[in-house]
This record gives sequence, C-alpha cells and structure tokens, in this order.
Amino acid sequence: MSASREKKKRQEFTASGASDPKNSRAAEEAAVRRSNRLYSGIFIALAVVAVGLLVYNSGIIGRNQTAVTIDGEKYTVPQTAYYYQQAYQNFMNTYGGYASLFGLDTSKPLKDQAYSEDQSWDEFFKEQAVDNMRLVHAAKTAAKEEGIVLDGEELEAYNENLEAFKSAAAQQGYSYKAYLTAIYGPTMTPSIYEACSQDSFLASKYSSEYSEKNFVYSDEEIQAYYEENKNTYDLVDGGYVTVSGAPEAKTDAEGNAIEATEEEKEAAMAQAKETAQQILDAYNAGQDLESAATSVDDTASYNVSEELSYSSSTYGDWLFDESRRSGDAEILEGDSVYYVAVFNGRQRQEALDYNVRHILITAESLELAEGEEATEEQLTAKAQEILDSWDGTEDGFAALANENSKDPGSNTTGGLYENVPKGQMISEFQNWCYEPGRKAGDTGIVYNASTGAHIMYFVGYGDTQYWHYACENAMVNSAMNEWQQSLIDSVTAETDEGGMKSVG
Repeated sequence: MSASREKKKRQEFTASGASDPKNSRAAEEAAVRRSNRLYSGIFIALAVVAVGLLVYNSGIIGRNQTAVTIDGEKYTVPQTAYYYQQAYQNFMNTYGGYASLFGLDTSKPLKDQAYSEDQSWDEFFKEQAVDNMRLVHAAKTAAKEEGIVLDGEELEAYNENLEAFKSAAAQQGYSYKAYLTAIYGPTMTPSIYEACSQDSFLASKYSSEYSEKNFVYSDEEIQAYYEENKNTYDLVDGGYVTVSGAPEAKTDAEGNAIEATEEEKEAAMAQAKETAQQILDAYNAGQDLESAATSVDDTASYNVSEELSYSSSTYGDWLFDESRRSGDAEILEGDSVYYVAVFNGRQRQEALDYNVRHILITAESLELAEGEEATEEQLTAKAQEILDSWDGTEDGFAALANENSKDPGSNTTGGLYENVPKGQMISEFQNWCYEPGRKAGDTGIVYNASTGAHIMYFVGYGDTQYWHYACENAMVNSAMNEWQQSLIDSVTAETDEGGMKSVG
C-alpha cells in the first residue's frame, strides 16, 4: 500500500461518536469509521456549534479545580469541559435532527433528561468524556515516551483547525476568548483550549503511526475476510413483492379495535398465499416483477433493484443463499405476510475508488441582501461563471478551487479528494463521478440542497475496488477498537464530585 493511500486510512483517535449511543464500544467504532478525513471533523464542528447550547450558567468557577485524575495526573474543570463538549458535539454530528428519537431534547438541560433508568444525558456525556480523556492520556504518554511530537502534516492540521475556530468566532460576532467561553464555560481560556487540542492531535498522530505499523493486511488476508463475510459486501440483482396476510382491521360501534379471530387470520393468510401464487404465475409467464405485482394486486409492495443489499429477513436470507441461481423465483412465508422473491444474479461490489477535484459554491459565495436565501439558480449560475473562467488545465482548476471553494476540507489543496470509495460522498457528487463514460478531465456542475453547487473536475479512477477497501477498513477498525480499549484499560481514572458538578 502506498504511503499516500495509507495516510488516507489514518484513524481519528479522540472522537466519541456513536452508531448506537447506548453502547460506548459502538461509539468508538463509529469514530474510527471516520477514517478518510484525518483530524478534521470534531474540531471544526466545535467551531460552528450553536453558541450557548451548553453554556455554563453557574458563574465563574475556579480554573484550577480538579475534575478528573488519571494515573495521578490532575485534569481541571475546563480541561474536562473540552472533552465533554467533544463527546456531546460528536453525538450531535452523528444524529443531528434525530436526537429526539433517543429521548434527547436539546432545548432542555441535559441534567434533567434521562438517558437510561439510572443515568442522565449529562452523566452519559461525562462518562464518554472521561473515557476519551483516558484514551488521549494513554496515547499522548506513549507518544512522548517514544519521542513522537506534533510536527509536519499534523501540526499544519492543528493550526488550520485553530484558524477555522477563530474564523467561526468572528463570523458569529465573538472574540476568540468570548467564543471559547460561550461554548465551554467561563473557566476556559485560549491556552487551556489549545493545550487540549494539541494533546488530542498528538494522540491522533500516535494512533495513526501505530495503525500504519501494526494493522496492515495482505491481499490474501483481505480476500479471506471477504469470503467469510460475503453477504456484507455483495449485492443482489433481484427483488421481492410483499403481500400482506393480516386480516382487515375492524372496529366496534364505539370505534374500538376488534381483534381478529384465528379463523380470520388463517383466511387472510390463505388469501395472501393465493395472491402471491398469482403474482408468481404472472412473473413466470413473462411479466417483470413490478408489472406482475400490480397486475394482480395494486396494494402489494415491491422492491426490485440490481443492487439489493443484504438484510437478515425471510427474503434477505433467501436472496443471499449461496445455492441461489439466476432465474430462481419462489413464494416465501413470513410473519403475517407472503413474499414473492426473484433472483437474477449476485455480484461483488467492485466499483473503483476515484480521484476528483471540486469547487463548493454556497450562499457565502454570493452577494445577497440581508435575510435573502440563496436559490439553486443563483448558486449554479455562480458556479457556471467560475467554470467559464477556467483555463482548461487541471492546475488552473486547482487554483480556482483554492480561490473560490467554500469546502474547508479541500480549499487549500486545489479541491482534491483522493482514493474516494463508493458511498462516501453525497449522491449527486458520487453519481456524477460514476456516470458511464466518465473520463479524466471531464467537468460539470451538480447541486445538492444541503451543501450547495459543486463544480466538478474528474481526475480519474483508482485501482481499489470497493469490496477490497471496505473489507480492509473493517479489519483495521476491529483491530483499532481492541487496541484503543486496551489503552483505556491501561490507565485508571478518578472523578472529583465537586469538580464534575461544574462540567456540563
């Protein structure tokens, strides 16, 4: 594996993001999966967090008050607040508007909301913060013992994030110090914040270097992993129709639901099976699955695709059975439902990674009146204006990106993203890159309502297929999770009740 490609696989070390917020180990796994954009996410995210969301309201607290002690090293209230906000913001970045589904109301104090039967949301984020502090403490200690320092690419990344934070402060009408206070509380100072950030970046560097040395897998090992986990990385060309076998809902005179009898349930399932057989007969007679379904029962739901992913279900297990052969079609019985399943073929996800440059045009790119919102037409027109000024060379496009792009992840590198695997970018961006006939040097403009207008320049496809990338990434993630947990377990932490009351 090349050095440049290996760098793209470095793992963010300090985040506490969660695929399941009630599982701390899963939180670490979600953080590790953010592997392709080293050091960027959480720090910049903190720069744009809504000011006052978690602002301290208890007054000025002693800056030197201890909140956590890790292997004898004391961490103060503002230091702990740094990691607390990191844990909170990482959760919000992961779930955004879905936080309410987990019972979190961002308009109310976290201390007054139950995360579980015996823990508030405030306590949950404090727990996450302490775990991250243990992780960073152990890693930075090991880094110093091995003579690893923050320099080069990592130091540049740290400085860029610091400048992004200061820029966000200015945009919000705050001084740097006042912005820190608004986000972290009255005890936070620039020196404390920068020291915490440097510790996190140093821990990240140590983690990256450790991963590069110890979690490297041969093509044979990756192939073996794939063979053991085919369902995760394969796609099926096929589909299924769902025919409900639930009895028709009935109510009494007062509008109360009447539970169906066993005879009614059996009759409904029998009717569903008959309908499913008619759909299968129509399919076998030459109709496509969708037409067969609608011609028999326009209430039947269907799902047909050339790229069906595996799901553990009656139809999913059938479609991904190793014995399946092209042309197989069968009626399957589920819980109060019948499926008509059709199998056309199975393939490994072999889409190549790609290299692309882009220029992101947002509302900030336009001269808008106060209160005016940017429209798609305005953004794409601005994008076209910039593209029209392009000199036709890749270097010229890179210069335009550095000058005009609002993407902080690429507007200092000529808009370049390298070795991008399928599934990483927004659909409009990705679909443009994978359009049939796409070739090096192609340009275009795509629009996404959430991000803005993207001026595209296609550099070319890479040589790594998605299944290979995904398998390797999963193997590295698993190894990283185990190693990170061992680091956490290698240190002990004690919390000070008085100090922790001032955090959050």
